[in-house]
Amino acid sequence: MTKITPTIMLGNLMNIFFDGTLEESSERQVRETTPDVTEKSSTIAKPIPEKYKKDVEALRKRYGENFKTGLCIEITLKELLEICPRERRRTDAYTGLITFLKGKMGITLNIKSQKSKL
Repeated sequence: MTKITPTIMLGNLMNIFFDGTLEESSERQVRETTPDVTEKSSTIAKPIPEKYKKDVEALRKRYGENFKTGLCIEITLKELLEICPRERRRTDAYTGLITFLKGKMGITLNIKSQKSKL
């Protein structure tokens, strides 16, 4: 025997007045509130701007299958300059790459410099 709660009774009364049908509100609620579940892939499938393609490919090559959303890379400026060379040999030369990786790919890039002692 199904226990009828005041909520179900109120739902049934509302159905009669507004829908013209008597439907178990709990069944309708389950059907209406069950979200479609889609599995989110942690691999990176977003288009990469041309100016970061070489850098992203070099980092992907270095970190392999670990290069995915949630990765936190802590690297020295010297190492990063070997992987992703820049004309300006300072951490601020990588600001755009850091922002792109964090915002679009969910990867944190922390650069440690001997001068800044970060």
